[in-house]
Amino acid sequence: MNDKKEIQKGIYQGQSQAEELKRGIIGLNICEECGGLCTASVPIIEGLPVNAQVSLMEHSVHETLKKNSYLFREGEPVDSICIIRKGRVKLCRYDSLGREQIITILADHDIIWEGMFLDGSIYPYSAVCLTNASICQIHRDDFIKVVDDPSAAMNIIILLSKKLHDANERNMLLSTKDPMARLAGFLMYRVDRSVGDDIVLKLDDIAASVNLRTETVSRKLREMEKSGLIERVGHAKIRVLDRDALREIYIYQ
Repeated sequence: MNDKKEIQKGIYQGQSQAEELKRGIIGLNICEECGGLCTASVPIIEGLPVNAQVSLMEHSVHETLKKNSYLFREGEPVDSICIIRKGRVKLCRYDSLGREQIITILADHDIIWEGMFLDGSIYPYSAVCLTNASICQIHRDDFIKVVDDPSAAMNIIILLSKKLHDANERNMLLSTKDPMARLAGFLMYRVDRSVGDDIVLKLDDIAASVNLRTETVSRKLREMEKSGLIERVGHAKIRVLDRDALREIYIYQ
């Protein structure tokens, strides 16, 4: 995907505005992976004036983390907006017996920022890279210094509403007692947030996400595949073939 297309995903859809943003980033010390457009796909930031976006990009930190690396650990202070420029990251925590619970799995252009505006806020979960990941971070203090635009506040309200809706949807999913229905709901949840019809997750990650045994997930996936609802491609890819059928299994459990 080229830079022009990425710019058009945000607020700068007009050619003159796109060129203005491009001119603003010339000369900045930015990472090649981002191309200087970290802010173009971040809802909190994309509505800010160009000079504010340029200032944030100038002070952002870019790094590439390897698979299984920690972006942060549970209990660490929240002090930055974390932008997942490329890769997949799981948010997870562990119970008293050491069993993993996956809160959610994030991918390209997703952000982690909850709690950033609360004094003394700490992460209630850990962030672990499922793949090599390119990460951009904007420190809280740098963000607060440049945010004086009403559109930024509205974007935050919209994002909080989406997060609340997403949390409610997840709670409903986990309250589903039937394993087949719960798994069908999870597959719909994931594919609705994917670019195509493929879900790239290992069995262990799926099991931890829906609080089911790995053996149960494997068995139910085989049943779905025999019914023509999904296709398992390789070691960790599931292709959804019939969304409507999965939705019916979840809704009419």
